[in-house]
Amino acid sequence: MNILPGDIFLIDSEKTGAKIVKFLQTAPTVWQHIWRAIADEQDIVKYYHAGCFLNPFQIIEQQGVVRVKDSDGVLNSTNNKCFIRYKLATNEQRYFFQKLSLIDVGRGYDVLNILGKTVTWLTGIKWFAQHIESKDKEICVNRVAAWYKEFFNEDFGAKHHSELTTHTMYNYIKSHPEKFELIFES
Repeated sequence: MNILPGDIFLIDSEKTGAKIVKFLQTAPTVWQHIWRAIADEQDIVKYYHAGCFLNPFQIIEQQGVVRVKDSDGVLNSTNNKCFIRYKLATNEQRYFFQKLSLIDVGRGYDVLNILGKTVTWLTGIKWFAQHIESKDKEICVNRVAAWYKEFFNEDFGAKHHSELTTHTMYNYIKSHPEKFELIFES
């Protein structure tokens, strides 16, 4: 498999925290979640975590802090996963992604934004997810979205990158084959 700098990975887990994150992504609000549950039309959320490849051998991801790790854990994981390529990226953009995303290494996890996303889920008001956040901190999918906005000018259909979840990002990617290529999915 040919991995390029900036390729996105989405991955699943059977851990309790991952199951909670996926549960909260089944609908944009608790009210829609309840309605969908009654109507037996709940969204199936496949992935809970997002990151990017720096190259075929390394990934960069937000887990606690932004860190670089060997890609073996993602590539060889038995969990559901997918790898996505942004088809419109130039080699120059990929080069800058590979070099400049490393500036974020060590930046922290945005617990405050988790609170904002939770209030948005409870009320349906996107303002909380968009504005309750810490400077220079993100959660995994929003870190990927911020990189994509900076390096590729891609917004995944969101007004603000903090609105995105792995589920909404995945759905956007799947519905825009003119921009994205699913290079692997298990």
